[in-house]
Amino acid sequence: MMAAEEQVTLREATEADFARVAELISATQPDPVTEANVLEWERRVLAGQIRRRVLAVDGTGQVAGYGIVQHSDSMGVGRFYLWVTVDPKRRRRGVGAQLYDNALELASSHGVVELESEVREDDAAGIRFARQRGFTVNRHIFESVVDLTAFDEGRFAGLVEAVQATGIRFLSLADVDMDPGYFRQLYEVNYRAVLDDPASTGHWVSFEEFERTLKGASWFDPRGQIMALDAASGAVVGLAAVGFFAHTHQASNMITGVDRAYRGRKIALALKLLALRYAKEKGASCIVTDNDSQNAPMLAINRKLHYIPRPGIFRLSKRNFSAGQSETGFFSLGNGF
Repeated sequence: MMAAEEQVTLREATEADFARVAELISATQPDPVTEANVLEWERRVLAGQIRRRVLAVDGTGQVAGYGIVQHSDSMGVGRFYLWVTVDPKRRRRGVGAQLYDNALELASSHGVVELESEVREDDAAGIRFARQRGFTVNRHIFESVVDLTAFDEGRFAGLVEAVQATGIRFLSLADVDMDPGYFRQLYEVNYRAVLDDPASTGHWVSFEEFERTLKGASWFDPRGQIMALDAASGAVVGLAAVGFFAHTHQASNMITGVDRAYRGRKIALALKLLALRYAKEKGASCIVTDNDSQNAPMLAINRKLHYIPRPGIFRLSKRNFSAGQSETGFFSLGNGF
């Protein structure tokens, strides 16, 4: 049975709130989020950005919940991302519903066509609440992890060299001293990989936004931007992007992709092996990745590398915005930003 509805005041979040925001987000995630992480996300501004970050505050000034709604040009016309979470001790009192209604109001005022969100697959209450509000699952994203302290690279001895012998070179952005031409090619192969992913919406950020975001990210290291080049032409035909997060001593293989004409030559496997090697050199205890459930080739590569599955994410979508759908209750859509 749901407890009596709690009366809260909604207000915009400021930098002074980010420590508490990090606590609320961390309560729903497998890995902790820091105040610095939230500040970094807040300072990332994209073209055409519309964004509201809102706190639910009770009568004593305590923050009970947090929500965000945002749009940028790279998302496509009328598409908004919405995410809400509530302090575990304050759930099922209508706090999440009030945050959701507030976020939906902003999106509606800007002509929302589609709302997107995400929820962890093991969050049954969050999934139920989302479905009550008309969200449906449109993607299942698998998360998996490699324990780098136990990873045996010897199983793949000679693999990278064998791929190189077929006319492929492997370089990082550090190897080319952040050369602008290579940076542009890195963006382009990244873009092709994003568009080729089964979960692609057909939209992505501009080169200027890509460059600014990458260079301004705390996890960015040129050595972790690994490129596969056609040795004959010099063209970048694949990549593996790795971020290192010092506060958790973990790495994230954010994207791995190879152009279609170069697939079937174990280039992606070599890139992922080099990504693991880099993460281990950085001192990461593990490396995490995620893949769409329909991306069978990359999931097969992950199995070869002994990635261990953990609860993943459901990507959610809502297109029906008829009135009267909101109701009080626990609401926790999301897996972050």
